[in-house]
Amino acid sequence: MNAWWLPIVGAMVFAINPSGQSALDERVRTLARPEPTDNASPPGTAQGVLIETSSNLGSGIGAELLGDYKEAIKLLTLAIKDERNAMKLALAHRFRGLAYKHLGRRDEALRDFLEVIRLQPQLDLGYYNAGVIYNLQNRYKEAIDMMTRAIRLQKNNLGLARRRSERGNAYFHLGDFKRAQSDFVAAVRLDRSDPDVLNNVAWFRATCPEAHFRNGKEAVELATLACTLDKWKDADQIDTLAAAYAEMGNFAEAERYQQKAMALLSEDEALRPKFRARLEQYRANQPVRQQIVGS
Repeated sequence: MNAWWLPIVGAMVFAINPSGQSALDERVRTLARPEPTDNASPPGTAQGVLIETSSNLGSGIGAELLGDYKEAIKLLTLAIKDERNAMKLALAHRFRGLAYKHLGRRDEALRDFLEVIRLQPQLDLGYYNAGVIYNLQNRYKEAIDMMTRAIRLQKNNLGLARRRSERGNAYFHLGDFKRAQSDFVAAVRLDRSDPDVLNNVAWFRATCPEAHFRNGKEAVELATLACTLDKWKDADQIDTLAAAYAEMGNFAEAERYQQKAMALLSEDEALRPKFRARLEQYRANQPVRQQIVGS
């Protein structure tokens, strides 16, 4: 039987194909790491399920991991209609939610992640993913609640850095800078190899409205590392690096990197107006300060 073993520990889901019979399965085996800190363990060492790669669930998970999000949604919707196993059903909702998220369909993604929580309330799968969506929707109090639950359910430190970073981001936007700093410091200590973690912390150090929490030198260091880890292909990270240089007072470098960030955006990208506004700030020798909710 051609199948994946999916060990599940907290929010970690790993696809391991024992047979390795096809090129697609080999690619999925390589890509099946939703978070940089995930480490696969052999069958029998973790709670998990065996999923046939030819099933709607297996094919849908494979499509999501390979970036074919519309196909993933179609296949996983079929799997949800037919599946009776609670863990497999939770996985179907989680990966469909991830596909919806990648397509910008956040409300549908959130519904799937909340269903994961209902099906598997003792795993942090749904809490973490729902928290990410709440952050994206500027629903920061709800994001904090979800991330706190995810952190409490963690059985080890794998993936904990991103959870602390996401919660720190929510605290930051609410103006609770002390709690934000506590989470950000812990996140960097836990993992300096996750670009998303580094980017969140660098943005805080570069743009916090209170000078006590800003540190331009650290912001440049962390943002540069994030860009390097992602091979300078992420516009948001380069945008953060520009803000970090602006905090250092180096507006020439801030302008240069902001232009690089904008070059990676499509003409209809929603972020383009914000990036353009920051470019004009740097040209006027003005640093960026994060707007706080309610301020």
